[in-house]
Amino acid sequence: MMDLDKEELTKEVGHFLEGLLKGTGLDLEFRCQPDGQVITVWLSGDDSPMVVSNNGRLLYAINHLLNRAFYEKSPHQCNFVVECNEYRATRAVELEELARTAAEKVKGSGDLLPMDPMPASERRVIHLALAQEPGVRTESEGAGIQRRVVILPAS
Repeated sequence: MMDLDKEELTKEVGHFLEGLLKGTGLDLEFRCQPDGQVITVWLSGDDSPMVVSNNGRLLYAINHLLNRAFYEKSPHQCNFVVECNEYRATRAVELEELARTAAEKVKGSGDLLPMDPMPASERRVIHLALAQEPGVRTESEGAGIQRRVVILPAS
């Protein structure tokens, strides 16, 4: 596959998103913001609530499509992050609190605690939130959309 420079890549991503949004009929606008190896795509518009509903399922689906379509074409394999209504930042705070609460349960019971399936970026937040937490450790299990974090007592 041919590598694109960031300007060409941003144009291609724009064309891709225009077609995607037109095809879905969603009332959304987008803005691409390159920053090093990450290109953030900011979505806004009347259908923003739909993008972040159902635990951000549509947001993560659009993110997955962009990474699949453009990762290998991008200079130095850029990653894409799709954001809408500050969903990811708010969700990270929620996940960190959820992780701490779950860790306390595991410490109290000594039992492992599987969390709900979540996207890789959310699992990463859980792993990082508990990386230095004494008395517990984390692992991921499952495959695909069923992949989840399990919080276990430290060995």
